[in-house]
Amino acid sequence: MQKTGRTLTITATVLAGLLVPTLASEAQAGWAHQRKITIDTTASGANVAGDVKGFPVPVRLDATNFDFSQAKPGGADVRFDDAAGKPLPYEIEKWDATAKQAAIWVRTDVKGNNATQAVTLKWGNPEASSESDGTKVFPKADGWLTAHHLAEKGAAAGYRDSAGNLNGKGVNITGDATGPGVVGNALNLNRAKSEYVLLPGSESSSLFNPLPSKGTFSVWSNAKTHPAAYIAMFSKGETGFRIHYFGSGDQTEPCIDVANYDWCPLPSGAYTKVKNNTWYHFVFVIDKPNAYYYINGKLEVGKTDTNAWKTTGTEPVTIGNNEKTPGSNSRKRSFDGLLDEARILSVPKDKNWAKLDFESQKPGSKLLKHKK
Repeated sequence: MQKTGRTLTITATVLAGLLVPTLASEAQAGWAHQRKITIDTTASGANVAGDVKGFPVPVRLDATNFDFSQAKPGGADVRFDDAAGKPLPYEIEKWDATAKQAAIWVRTDVKGNNATQAVTLKWGNPEASSESDGTKVFPKADGWLTAHHLAEKGAAAGYRDSAGNLNGKGVNITGDATGPGVVGNALNLNRAKSEYVLLPGSESSSLFNPLPSKGTFSVWSNAKTHPAAYIAMFSKGETGFRIHYFGSGDQTEPCIDVANYDWCPLPSGAYTKVKNNTWYHFVFVIDKPNAYYYINGKLEVGKTDTNAWKTTGTEPVTIGNNEKTPGSNSRKRSFDGLLDEARILSVPKDKNWAKLDFESQKPGSKLLKHKK
């Protein structure tokens, strides 16, 4: 009897030891294909020194790194896992199997100065249904207020906020107002038609009134022309944040209201000259009483103002304009060209985030490496 008991005990132990790998194997079952994607933040990659938590990494797929015939329509069976096999939240912004192009955002922690971190891309499961969800990639718990990819074809469908707060509405936009973006499609605005995107309700929303004393605002810009002063890429009128041209020159500036004046920190010396038909990435960080402005991942200026910040206002948030009254175009500061990835967070992001945000999205990014 004792011998039998010992045999049963050993068998149970063996089974318990085999249970975990069996379940892990079953979790992979059904997916015919998988591939490692390495995240490289060393000097030969994105060159980001510090860790960045909960970052939306853009994964671009094309004919050189993915066989679209092996996946379900719309990429419904695509999944991403971390190194431990844990599923990662993702959002499909674009999936065009005919053109063999896809743009997918994957939320994961990113290690600084590291070339060994990887995520696993899985596909090829006829039983899988889509789990694409922007609210999990840009979660409110992380401080996300809005995240607009601006990839929609025309104003009729609206401009979806992946954070799930405020969808955008096209003003004076007709037809397919898209163009090639840094990730997926971009918003293509025609200044002659006073086109822009309005966030309805933003003029009174508690998300922006009062405007948080801590926050991060970012947008990609590629101007066709710059024919007037203070043309705006991203703003909340004159009573909130702004990222716009400084006058009619080739300099841009961030602004926020302090006391009874506009505070627009600018560098005292050389500045980044913004050229037409070129993509630029702007990040404006407020961390009262400090403000930081990054262009293409580099700190343009950092300054401090200890006066009381004027953070209230009833003017709307607009992408590609600066408005006093929704739909009025009274200030005539509408943008002419391409805009992409307009985002707002209620938390101040650091230099590592700003650098990674630029390096991960820029054309020719070296952040990701697909292992076939």
